[in-house]
Amino acid sequence: MNYTIREVKNEDIKELLNVYIQGYRYHQEGRSDIFVNLSDEELEKDLINNLNELSTLVLIKDNKIIGYLSYKIKGKYKKKLDIDQLVIDENYRGQGLGKKLAEQAKIIAKENNCTRIELNCWLFNKNALSMYEHIGFERQRIIYEMSLDGEWIWKSSNTWNLKKSTRDRQ
Repeated sequence: MNYTIREVKNEDIKELLNVYIQGYRYHQEGRSDIFVNLSDEELEKDLINNLNELSTLVLIKDNKIIGYLSYKIKGKYKKKLDIDQLVIDENYRGQGLGKKLAEQAKIIAKENNCTRIELNCWLFNKNALSMYEHIGFERQRIIYEMSLDGEWIWKSSNTWNLKKSTRDRQ
């Protein structure tokens, strides 16, 4: 499979937006309490903000952006590369392309004297969890969540539970 990985360019925004929206909508389906319903125009502004704050690689096949990885190098003494987003176009998933982007992140991390790469992944994203473990990432911590506004929250048992608000418990 022929593909290219390179730094994002300003002229990539419109094409990159398609993959960005796919990733956002997927997360919105999994956690609608966090990933609120935004218009494509609002998501474009969100993408531009992310591009201004993070370094981003794009994955190109047949002159089409089919994936991206956004990251930031953090830390003063023990540096790490923190992957913020890794998204592959839904039509190209399962072909090892996420691994290719992760391998490029590993090269960048080494070039920047990082000691590790970290990322977060939602529990509902089973395919991503599987891929990350398959390519060498290990689970290192668990983040607990408590809803304070009565919204539905995702349970690791793949069910939604409605938490009653504090005023409902009184």
